[in-house]
Amino acid sequence: MFSGKDVVAVDSPIGRLGLSVCYDLRFPEIYQLLRFQHGAQILLVPAAFTKVTGEAHWEILLRARAIENQCYVIAAAQAGTHNDKRESYGDTLIIDPWGTIVGRLP
Repeated sequence: MFSGKDVVAVDSPIGRLGLSVCYDLRFPEIYQLLRFQHGAQILLVPAAFTKVTGEAHWEILLRARAIENQCYVIAAAQAGTHNDKRESYGDTLIIDPWGTIVGRLP
């Protein structure tokens, strides 16, 4: 199947979706491939960012991916305390191609 080796975009009723995970967010080349070689119109980013890295990097990286690829980004983030050592940031966003947040569920 996909096992982390393939760059994948799929058609949907709302447009062509570029699939990724939160780790991918730090590698803009993956999103460039999704957008410009696979025709993605919307980039999806499900995530479990930690509270510390989420506060520092989550929104800015998502906005950068939207701007540099001129497409929408939908990022759903896990929230909550999972055990004594793990807490997820939990900020779900929809960002337009200009980098403007058009939807947010903190």
